[in-house]
Amino acid sequence: MTVKSVKFAKKVRPNSRRKLSDDDLKMHLQFSEYGMNAKEWLRKCALMLPEIERRKIWKKKKFGSIFEYAAKLAGMSKNQVYDALRIVRKVENLPALRRVVEEKGVNAVRAVATIVTEENEVFWAKKAMEMSARELETYVKDFRG
Repeated sequence: MTVKSVKFAKKVRPNSRRKLSDDDLKMHLQFSEYGMNAKEWLRKCALMLPEIERRKIWKKKKFGSIFEYAAKLAGMSKNQVYDALRIVRKVENLPALRRVVEEKGVNAVRAVATIVTEENEVFWAKKAMEMSARELETYVKDFRG
């Protein structure tokens, strides 16, 4: 187990360790680590989708659509693919927000994707790093008035 997976397990259910045998705890921590890795790989796949779409790699590999390609190779739903394509394209020329997507995922910047500009990108990237997706959504609603 990595230190990261132990911290994750404590963060998700800090008191659950008391109820588990050593073998159960080991399995729980391993599962938590795999889950963290799965999320990380999905974020990486999401970042690649616009370029895969541009190059039509899915078509060259004989898939019916980018949605089928992402579903079969990465287990992504149609909505996840659509959001990734839309949001990653919006932030691809905004380096600060792209870093947020790389670290926290597409959902972390969804709320600001339609209002961000080159001029206010750093402001929104900072907010997206500091806040949860829900908090950011509320903040954007209040910001818009």
